[in-house]
Amino acid sequence: MGKAPRIAMIGCGNMGGAIAQRWLDTAIVPQSGLCACTSRPASAAEVTRRLGIEAGTNLAEAVADVDVVVLGFKPQGRVEILAQLRNVLGDRKPLVVSLLAGVELAELRGVLGPRVARWMPNTPVLTGAGVVGQCAPGLSEADVTTLAGLAAPLGLRVDVAERDFNALTAVAGCGPAYVFLFCEALASAGTSAGLDRDVAQQLARQVAVGAGLLLASAPEQPAELRERVTSKGGMTEAALQQLRRQGWGIAMHSAVAAAVERGQQLAAPPRNAK
Repeated sequence: MGKAPRIAMIGCGNMGGAIAQRWLDTAIVPQSGLCACTSRPASAAEVTRRLGIEAGTNLAEAVADVDVVVLGFKPQGRVEILAQLRNVLGDRKPLVVSLLAGVELAELRGVLGPRVARWMPNTPVLTGAGVVGQCAPGLSEADVTTLAGLAAPLGLRVDVAERDFNALTAVAGCGPAYVFLFCEALASAGTSAGLDRDVAQQLARQVAVGAGLLLASAPEQPAELRERVTSKGGMTEAALQQLRRQGWGIAMHSAVAAAVERGQQLAAPPRNAK
């Protein structure tokens, strides 16, 4: 990627913080080259404590002389913040990376100019095993190279058309929560079956970790791996048959559809937008 870009995080909550931490851990960006702007002094102080970077509430100071601006605030408040950002940037047009769920490039570029890309990461980016969905049509080769360098330490980068962004978000962005909920349910079921609560939680956690590592290393598709551990007439088969009777697959389809619908709702301009 060459010289490390100077980056401003506008909003630095769970997702922005995970990305920033990974960049710092892998030395993609030094602490001196990363700053954050939050809405409240208390949250800015927490960012400084957690990441060791300069953070404050002054937007103009945060974006002064930076090469990349990352938008990581809640999308519902975007109209006012984007207008403020446009005003403080003036004629300067740094590369902007938007993490705002459901907010389309047309709206973002209409305010901030053409150098805007959309990212949808998931929280495992903190470990380097995340997913970064990217939509960045029309950018220069230099900007594409910069994005590739910033995404590389985070995990798998997948380029998708914007029309598919909500679907990608519903699968990859929301996906870790589905796995965590599965682990909660599995541990609870283990406790109900007689296991000690702590033991059940350890088992559920390790099942997810082990299955994930196997998925990452095995050439087979998930269906093939499932078949491999499902003996005819065995305990696993009995369990899977019950999950199917309870509508396991239908529930997952409904969950993804609900997430896509919410993404479409978020894309609508806020009611107080002028």
